[in-house]
Amino acid sequence: MSDVPMPPDVLAQILSWLPVIALLRFRSVSKNFRALIDSDYVIKLHLNHSLQTNSNSNLIFGGDRSLCYLNLDSSANVVNKIHNPLYFAIFETVILGSCNGILCLCTTEPDNEIAFWNPLVRKFKKTRLAPVKCVEGFGRGVCFKGFGYDHVHDDHKVVRLIQYCNLYKELVHSKIEVFSLKNEAWSDIGDFPYHLYNRRYSNVFANGCLHWLVSQKPELKVELQIVAFDLTTDELRFVPQPDFANEKVQFSQVNLGILGGCLSMVCNYPMMNVDIWIMKSYGVKDSWSKLISTTDVKIIKELDFLRPIVYSKSGHEVLLEKNFERLYWYDLVNKTSKRLKAAGMPRLFVTEMFTGSLVQVNIGTASQRKKGKNENNHMKKKDDFLSKGFRLVL
Repeated sequence: MSDVPMPPDVLAQILSWLPVIALLRFRSVSKNFRALIDSDYVIKLHLNHSLQTNSNSNLIFGGDRSLCYLNLDSSANVVNKIHNPLYFAIFETVILGSCNGILCLCTTEPDNEIAFWNPLVRKFKKTRLAPVKCVEGFGRGVCFKGFGYDHVHDDHKVVRLIQYCNLYKELVHSKIEVFSLKNEAWSDIGDFPYHLYNRRYSNVFANGCLHWLVSQKPELKVELQIVAFDLTTDELRFVPQPDFANEKVQFSQVNLGILGGCLSMVCNYPMMNVDIWIMKSYGVKDSWSKLISTTDVKIIKELDFLRPIVYSKSGHEVLLEKNFERLYWYDLVNKTSKRLKAAGMPRLFVTEMFTGSLVQVNIGTASQRKKGKNENNHMKKKDDFLSKGFRLVL
């Protein structure tokens, strides 16, 4: 304890305020510091503090095999290149989503190599998903993947929605499959009898559920509904949507998003205005409120796609992504926007916001877990040695 001049619980609180890069450096201070920083208590404490204070926010830019990220807390305003764990794969890399600082990367069909990756810690685990099964007469169908976290079972999951349509775009067969990282196994959940709307950005993870905009028929925008798939119960349910002007719906472009952990909906009325709604209390229809309604030319001009990404640290601004090529900070007080530019930013991109954390994902087959049992015992002995005389009461 000679190198730790204060109680461990007080030190843990202080460490939870620091950025990940600083914590990684401090692991080299001493064995006791390393044991404390690597503890589940500090990892969870740090993550919760980052989420509550809207700090340690990062943007990763994808679109091809090259990946780079921007730390929104840094004053440097420089995009940093980072190694892509799937760089040497034959097929293009797709960012499926992020949870707790873990990014899920996947190659396109039919390769299906997948990586669960913490970009700041620079560690990842890779596996390969089983190929989509063929349906006679309809081939492999169209596949849409999503990524989320089951907090009840402490399990990250990949959800695969497979749809088969005939020549008339009529839905013939549609089903949901779930891949559990904990068990490294697929589960066939059942039917999904809805047409997806806006397939470019088809799913959003919020409140333990993946969400899609769907309709009974592909051409009927006025009948759009929000469907949620609960990653804990494997159940489908409808989520109420805001009461936007019905007379405008048939002319609007609608898509889902997530902002500050809340489900959001973007309604674009071309060359008129854009509305962004936020569901403040999940599942409560009356909690939908219009956060942004703007006619700002910089935002609405030649607008094909818009989504909110993150609040600024002060909470007075919202970062918006437009057409996969521009970022804008929108001031909620003054109702003005300014473009975000950073050195090294790619010309075209798909962004994903992730919170800097020390969280890591462990996966493996049953045989690998058996093989790693001796290694775990060895690591436990090593941890006991490192933490000798350093007892953190949780």
